Amino acid sequence: MLSNVNYDLMESITIISKSLHRYESYVRDAKDADCRSCQEIWRRIAEQREKELQMLLEELRQHIKAGKLSLGT
Repeated sequence: MLSNVNYDLMESITIISKSLHRYESYVRDAKDADCRSCQEIWRRIAEQREKELQMLLEELRQHIKAGKLSLGT
């Protein structure tokens, strides 16, 4: 069983990853609607979320290196 802290990291990584995938679609929709300001908003939000994702991934890597995350039974 995962500890709460590791579960929280993995859950947040999953949520942000899914969001990033959706934002690509939102940018396309804004492009189809010829709304450059919406395109820019979604791109900026995606950039911010990408930074958050990288922080969380790095923390998860540190947990793995430190032996704080076990995937075995």
